[in-house]
Amino acid sequence: MVIERFERIFSVKAIKGCDKLSDLILGLFGEQILEFIQSFSNDIIDFYFGVVTTFGNTLPILIVMVLLYYTYNKEYMLKIIYLITLSACLNSILKIFFHNPRPYIYDEKFKVTTQILRETTWSASGYSFPSGHSQTQGTLWGFVFQKYRNFSILVLGLVLLISIPLSRSYLGVHWPSDIIIGVVVGILVALLYVQIDKRYGSYYTQKSDKVKIFLGFLSSIILVILGFGVVYLTTFLFGSALVTDLWNNSDLGVYPGIFGGIIVGKVFEDQYINFKIYGRQPVSLLIRIIIGFTSVVLLYFFTDKVSGLFENSQSIVPWVSTLVDYCSYFILAFTLALIIPWLFTKIESVFLKGK
Repeated sequence: MVIERFERIFSVKAIKGCDKLSDLILGLFGEQILEFIQSFSNDIIDFYFGVVTTFGNTLPILIVMVLLYYTYNKEYMLKIIYLITLSACLNSILKIFFHNPRPYIYDEKFKVTTQILRETTWSASGYSFPSGHSQTQGTLWGFVFQKYRNFSILVLGLVLLISIPLSRSYLGVHWPSDIIIGVVVGILVALLYVQIDKRYGSYYTQKSDKVKIFLGFLSSIILVILGFGVVYLTTFLFGSALVTDLWNNSDLGVYPGIFGGIIVGKVFEDQYINFKIYGRQPVSLLIRIIIGFTSVVLLYFFTDKVSGLFENSQSIVPWVSTLVDYCSYFILAFTLALIIPWLFTKIESVFLKGK
């Protein structure tokens, strides 16, 4: 039994037939644990996990981070945005290398359909190991817990850190090994980021604007190149049949684009706008929440549509869609970092004049 299991783990096949390499990390009981988690299914748990899992999606996280950046703590939230974006880049690369199928693709018995606001059969794009939702939560709270130790934040963090990863297995889109390793990798990324920021953060802040812009472009392009390299390395190691699916199931351009756009936009914003948080004035906060929320949602959906137009080109020129993703998400992040702050400071100058 164990020997057969090892043979299945190491038998490398074309994407959808590829067995779960990540089972080796957890043990050899991934299917049994997932069946146990899903055995608790009922309407109440369906509703809870169906709602909570959406909190780990890209758009809700982006909305919260940007609004806190505009209204709460500019510099601290900027560090979180950098950190989560870098963690997401690493997650994309790891998923490409392992290219493990999700549970519901591996076996239809793990597919989950729930009734929340409407009937939903849960699915997810890309590969399974490690879980992006889980790694993001590990990264976020691994960083936040080092600064904030009050009871409310601790409770909120622990609830989300447990609930969001667990929801991914319950809904059949991730193996237990995906969520466990995802959280661990996320926490390690946060710890490493803090140490690097302590030692080398001051060096970056002392650089000229031109150097910062150059480093922003350079670092984001290096992240894309690393992703390209992993695609071709994985294809070389596991077979040429993988290459099309590897391109189609990765976000190699998305997070490097966001990373570069934020860095470059922030440099220009510091130079020409340098917006401040006006002591939590209600009018200022309301303006920033309305404009910020609307801008994030509209920019995100527009960028997503633009990226979707080029998905079919992957089968012709595999890297075109990745470069389009990079450019479109770079513009999205640049706009949020520079144009939107400029817009609401202009509006605030009218409403807060004389205050």
